[in-house]
Amino acid sequence: MAIQNQLYSGSSENRGAFKATAFNRRVVARTMSVFVGVSLVVMMSVSHSRADEVTDLQREINALNKRLSKLEHDKAKAKGAGEQYAQGVNPPDKQMMTKAPGIPFLEGRPVRIIETSGTELTLYGLLEATFNAGTNATSDGKSRIGMTIPWFSGNRWGLYGSTMISPESNLKLIARVESEFELPTGDMDTPGVLFNRDAWVGFQSDDLGKFTVGRQDTLGRDFSAIWGDVYSKGRVTTDEGNYTNNNNVSQMIFYSGGGYGASGAGDTRLDNGLVWKKAFSNGVVLGAAYAFSDGNGPGGPNGSGPIPGAGFGKGSVQSAAIGYNGDGFALSAFYNHTDVLETPFIDTTTKGLSHQSAGVGGNYQFGIARFNLGYVYYTADQGLVGTRTDNAVTASVKITPPGLFDYELGAYRMYVNNAAYAPNGATFRAYQDASQATVAGSGTRTAEFASIVYHPVPTIDLYVAGDFLQTTGGYHAVEAHGHNSMIEGVTGVRWKF
Repeated sequence: MAIQNQLYSGSSENRGAFKATAFNRRVVARTMSVFVGVSLVVMMSVSHSRADEVTDLQREINALNKRLSKLEHDKAKAKGAGEQYAQGVNPPDKQMMTKAPGIPFLEGRPVRIIETSGTELTLYGLLEATFNAGTNATSDGKSRIGMTIPWFSGNRWGLYGSTMISPESNLKLIARVESEFELPTGDMDTPGVLFNRDAWVGFQSDDLGKFTVGRQDTLGRDFSAIWGDVYSKGRVTTDEGNYTNNNNVSQMIFYSGGGYGASGAGDTRLDNGLVWKKAFSNGVVLGAAYAFSDGNGPGGPNGSGPIPGAGFGKGSVQSAAIGYNGDGFALSAFYNHTDVLETPFIDTTTKGLSHQSAGVGGNYQFGIARFNLGYVYYTADQGLVGTRTDNAVTASVKITPPGLFDYELGAYRMYVNNAAYAPNGATFRAYQDASQATVAGSGTRTAEFASIVYHPVPTIDLYVAGDFLQTTGGYHAVEAHGHNSMIEGVTGVRWKF
């Protein structure tokens, strides 16, 4: 109050000074109000502008996140397709990644050489070099060492194509040709035959399944591979199986054969084959096959045309199979019948002599180990020497611990009764032409094997392996050259592309 009284009292100069001070304060106050107002407007404008920028940025981030999620989804889908179907030599977590998901049998990293709207053509292949040391490689008991045909399976290259017919039903026309050759020499595996492994065309859809015609695997081979060969993929699919049969290990494959019904060559592929397979959503896989008789394939007696009188009934092959893929296990069974049109009867109207086989087995995944077990019964009418009957069993285990190695161990036993001998004294394989045989014998063929496979990268396998073949009684293995045992040790490399 004292200060106020002093301000309001006193001389006129003091009063004038007071008025000036009050005026200045009002000016300053108004100036501050204007400044604050302008600042608020500017701040609001800047804030609004930044809000727009943040909104735009958020939209861009959301769009990028969607694209990233789609890429991750596509990547996971492609990886799953590759791991589900890659070649059976590798364990499931080490199988080959494919650039062509939906083409199950392709190994390695196949390349699409044609890719247009609805049409694809894929090039793929496998190269394998094997060094082998073995006993009893000659009739006088000498050993061998050096390069041989691959221990696992043949060198090959192939083309797979598909064209979409109806996107609504996912109906496609599909085709495959595949050629095998020998790496040590570059020779054709079957002289004069380019596509000796596969040459077929067909249709495939979700509702139809897969229907193919031409040269292709026997049905029993595809379904029994899950238990007959430790190196197979272990799941029943509509794809062709992956037996290894260039060694003493996977001889069970010949019981699932029946090809070349007309010529009795005992092949494991069908000429003039019609094959249907379908995988159902409940895990069941069904298959049926029929092959017309014809001697035009590799090893056929005519070489340039159908056998006279052959057709639906004479020298034909009939097969049926069923499989089931469960949680950690798979089961399958097959039946095959072939009217082997043996050489002496080719020019007559005979139906051929009856050969048939039936097999059942499965596998079970327990931790890092997959156990395989199977049984096959085979019987054959051999003409002069009567009926042959075989009982064969196989058991094996594949161990796939984390890392780059896998390990295999297995054995089989073939108990053979009254099997005919070929002119060289060796016991005929199943489904071979034994019509001219005059001597037969009974005995056993057994083998044990082991291998270690190293995968430095997904498309390369380095391996060491060994097998021990033995025969007893009247069974004579052609591989042992008249001896009752044979030991092999091999090492090699496989490259899948």
